[in-house]
Amino acid sequence: MTSSFIAIKGNFFDKANEIFEIFKYVDTNQDKQFNDWQEFNDYLFDNYFELANKETAIRGIWSDNGWTIINDPEMVDTVDDEALIGLSRVLDTDIITFLIQTTSNSFGFTVYNDNIKRQFFVSDGEVTDNSGFPLEQENGLNINENIFSDDILELAGKFGIDLEGKNKLTYTVKQLAYNDEMKKELEQFKQQKQETIDDNKPWWKFW
Repeated sequence: MTSSFIAIKGNFFDKANEIFEIFKYVDTNQDKQFNDWQEFNDYLFDNYFELANKETAIRGIWSDNGWTIINDPEMVDTVDDEALIGLSRVLDTDIITFLIQTTSNSFGFTVYNDNIKRQFFVSDGEVTDNSGFPLEQENGLNINENIFSDDILELAGKFGIDLEGKNKLTYTVKQLAYNDEMKKELEQFKQQKQETIDDNKPWWKFW
């Protein structure tokens, strides 16, 4: 199970373009809408990898109970501290991210508002990040090396954030292109990766 969410306090669905611009995307205005939670998730996870290879990102977004929530199947924007801090300043609100990756036994959450207020992350049973003061909502949960999916989902629930599609809603999938800055960064990354591969070649393969 892999789940990666960005929850923004307030109804900012109508500012989706501005939100995604912070993450260096351009909305292509090719939205898809789903009324079924499972179909929505299946579409995201069945298509994000192939589209990413074509320099296109897909993200789910919806509003519920006073929160705007983004489903990030790539687990990329959810860990972009710089963009999330910037977004919290632009919107002047709280942002909470939630990560669940059962294959690698990785779980975490971060609270942003002008900066990082609270951050907790466990990978393979080891606490790798634990900063800021514990939240009131953490009481009674395993916010330690024993954390699991249920703890993250319950923590979100204590904030009034539904990450399990319990409510009947319309879920939107945005198809996003990379802006020029993102394209340049990706090209630099590809070049660095190729240079690393070349540097690690055995001597008999240098021709």
